Amino acid sequence: MKDSSHSFLRIRVLAGLAAGALALFPAAGMGASAGSPPASASGDGWRLGVAEVPAPQAPGAKVRTPVRIEVLAGQLGEGGAPLQAVAAGQAAQQLAEDALDAWVGVWPEESASLPAGVRAVALGWSAAPMAIMRTDTDIHAWSDLSGRTVCLSADGRSGGELAARFGAIEQIYASATDALLALRIGQCDAAVQDEDFLRQLLTFPEWKKFSAQLAPYRTQKLTRLLRDDLPASLKAAVRRATSQERLRELARQQARDIAFEVYLDQTVPDCH
Repeated sequence: MKDSSHSFLRIRVLAGLAAGALALFPAAGMGASAGSPPASASGDGWRLGVAEVPAPQAPGAKVRTPVRIEVLAGQLGEGGAPLQAVAAGQAAQQLAEDALDAWVGVWPEESASLPAGVRAVALGWSAAPMAIMRTDTDIHAWSDLSGRTVCLSADGRSGGELAARFGAIEQIYASATDALLALRIGQCDAAVQDEDFLRQLLTFPEWKKFSAQLAPYRTQKLTRLLRDDLPASLKAAVRRATSQERLRELARQQARDIAFEVYLDQTVPDCH
């Protein structure tokens, strides 16, 4: 299942900026090539909550780019404070109590009512579960995953659901990079992540052999919650950092970085 050397030369060109950025900003997983400076570590600035905040990478560990786009938006948002982990069910109340300025994530439909002074805006990002597989797969429907192995990442959104709903055998990896590498080397039958991330990844020709897809079986979108009483300058900063256009920009760099991380892990050991 090794790709041609010509294809990998192309991804090295595509990912050249990513490699330099990752070396400069290993903790964030993405660098200045994403278009904005990294988040402030001072604790000042606007306060963004997300459902899960990744642990800092250990010194010397392999660089791994987060797969949740809202995490990258917060890490690379200009003027933002460090991310805060806030479950979806607690987000609106924390905004109302001035513990947060904004929150981005999957907002439960049953939580449609919001406290006074908190506004919800759909961001147009599909976080619905989508699967990719080798093009020669015999899996053509979600029900075909019964008894089959599915690679997931610990920072993904589908853990537990595929086993419960379809009888899949879930294999959880530390990152999307590791899960996608496992798919490429035949350790699982499918990989599942956010639809919009995977569609961006599949724009690379190096992933053509893994472009068989299962379209999402349900919808799931990202939502931004924002306090109405924020100063105009902070509102503008949050909106810039989490706009649909910004998320698309981040997704292009994210997919490039993760593809490059997979490439390095799959090919570099073969050179020794």
